[in-house]
Amino acid sequence: MAEDDWIRNSLSVTYAEHHGLFVLTTAYRESDPLNAGGQLLLHSLSGDRETRSVLSTCSPLAAMWQSPRHNLWLGGSDGSVWTTAQVNWPAGGPAFDVHDAGLRWTAMWLPPLAGCGLPPNVTAVWCPADDAVFLATASGSVYHWNGRAWREFDAGTGASLTKVHGFSQDDVYAVGYRGTILHWNGRRWSVVPAPDLIDAVTIVTGIVALRATGEVFAVTNRGELLRRERDRFALVEKAEGARFMGLAPWRGGLAAASADGAWFYDGHLTHVRGTFAATDVRTAGGRLYFIQTEQPGGPGCIEYSHGPAGGEWSRIVF
Repeated sequence: MAEDDWIRNSLSVTYAEHHGLFVLTTAYRESDPLNAGGQLLLHSLSGDRETRSVLSTCSPLAAMWQSPRHNLWLGGSDGSVWTTAQVNWPAGGPAFDVHDAGLRWTAMWLPPLAGCGLPPNVTAVWCPADDAVFLATASGSVYHWNGRAWREFDAGTGASLTKVHGFSQDDVYAVGYRGTILHWNGRRWSVVPAPDLIDAVTIVTGIVALRATGEVFAVTNRGELLRRERDRFALVEKAEGARFMGLAPWRGGLAAASADGAWFYDGHLTHVRGTFAATDVRTAGGRLYFIQTEQPGGPGCIEYSHGPAGGEWSRIVF
């Protein structure tokens, strides 16, 4: 099969020190999408914008977050977990190749799901510290690393989870299918009701806790923007025709990725770009990065930077 038969897509980005980006990518043969491999790239944001590989594996890497101490945490859909933090994990984890001696990686297999004994499919990662790591999964469970061991928590909804975010290790939210919004108080997960949602057809696709205001916002695949109001999430605004896929903090407000492009929220939802479809959005190094649904020419994303003259949009191919 020719080299061109490989599909390579970016999945997530996070800021790298010295003006760069870590880019999580997946690669698979067009005829065999179920057997994807994972690769982490380091892309320079200055000079000639060079991109190089720093980690590659046959494991299907799916999610990434960077801790406040600048350690990377990755999760795979095969139950693998990876980090550059100092951890004491057992030997026998997934195989990988390291191309950057400056990063020391450790990997392991997560404990199997208690209900079925299968490996968990990690869909999202968030960590306020290297001893407080939360992994959302497609089965509805959340895995928690406390610096010593992994523990699985199941809120009992059975709904696949899509994102996880929060304020601290005792104040975390996870969201997903069937209008599911969960909250962790440091002891247990509980369902936070969202009466305005039609549960059966709604996927909550993004969640952001804004430290500056103490507010928590969520978005759905039906164009809804929600905000936590005491004991529930209430509808703030609905963008007709939008299908939100991700949410990120941006300049005191929010940026949302959608099937119809980019949206900003600063008290009101505004459709600011409609020339691409996006599956997620991340804030990194004072810029926004929209992960495109279609990535012609190789893994890439849409970069947005705000300057004195206004906003600037460009497409980056890694």
